[in-house]
Amino acid sequence: MWFLVDAADPDRALSSTLDEGIARERSLIRAIRPNSLAAAANSAIAQVLSSNRPASRDLRVRGGDREILAIPVPGPDDETLAVQLWAGPRRRPGRDEPPPIDAFVWDGGEWTLMSGGRGGAVLPARHRLLHGAWFLSRIIECEERDQLMTAVLDPNPDTVWEGPMRVLTPDDAHTTRIFGTFRYHARNRLRALLLQIEEDRKPGIVLPTYHNDAAAALLGGTTALMDLLTMQILEWLTPPLPEIAWRHHPQSHDTDPTDRRSTFNLTNTHLVHPDDRASNRQTYLDLAEGRIETAERTFRLLTVSGGWQAVQISWVPIPHALPRFRAMLFRPVGNPVP
Repeated sequence: MWFLVDAADPDRALSSTLDEGIARERSLIRAIRPNSLAAAANSAIAQVLSSNRPASRDLRVRGGDREILAIPVPGPDDETLAVQLWAGPRRRPGRDEPPPIDAFVWDGGEWTLMSGGRGGAVLPARHRLLHGAWFLSRIIECEERDQLMTAVLDPNPDTVWEGPMRVLTPDDAHTTRIFGTFRYHARNRLRALLLQIEEDRKPGIVLPTYHNDAAAALLGGTTALMDLLTMQILEWLTPPLPEIAWRHHPQSHDTDPTDRRSTFNLTNTHLVHPDDRASNRQTYLDLAEGRIETAERTFRLLTVSGGWQAVQISWVPIPHALPRFRAMLFRPVGNPVP
């Protein structure tokens, strides 16, 4: 059986079989029997965590051949965030393959997912940085979604969120069910492990992950939830404008900057035209500090083809929400220019 072991808690393991659709978390010594097999598994996990390289063991237990295989799951900077572990009879080629998983660190300040880029159940391969709003757009069903967002926005050493989700697969054509665990990793960051717990639905109806907003559609724009404190888009409420080079979005991957020395947000990232940044920064401050209730501005956003698209943005308060959170309406103005 395959297990998923969090590098920060190597004494416990998460397991599932794709035909069950549920996940179980138990201590390793209870999940793996007998004790000699559990001891070999613990030894292999420790070797992986110290070397960042796979480790294996072959042994005979109670007259039968048993196999231990521990595979590192890389996160940002290729550090091992978790270990995929096989413990049991020898694997059968083509039948005992490891289930898809994702491991990443979610930076709540920059609202960015940072991973090793290997891809998995939700994240596409070769994308080490992904926008948090893009990830939320992949979630079709998730209980206590608001609590997850709150945990990322303000993590503390006791923060833990876990539960099942139905999500879009990286190919955009199917859905699957995953079990996610999000735990405190460092200041402003959560560590996330996503384990696929059922087969992809093939074929299946891919449900919309956005709300239907007739007003936004009639205006030819899109709406988003914004955090004025960090000047970040937290969630797209309707599908994002096409052709805009949204930061850390798969469609605009080639336009992402390689310099990570400065914080990314709406006013200092390359996505906003340099001539339009200063005036909009002051607007954000006025809104956040309550000097104005609403605002409407026009500025230019980078397109995936390298041009600039003028957009009109309107900010409005959200009833019963903290002043830092505002709804935004994006409306294109004219055609893109080089």
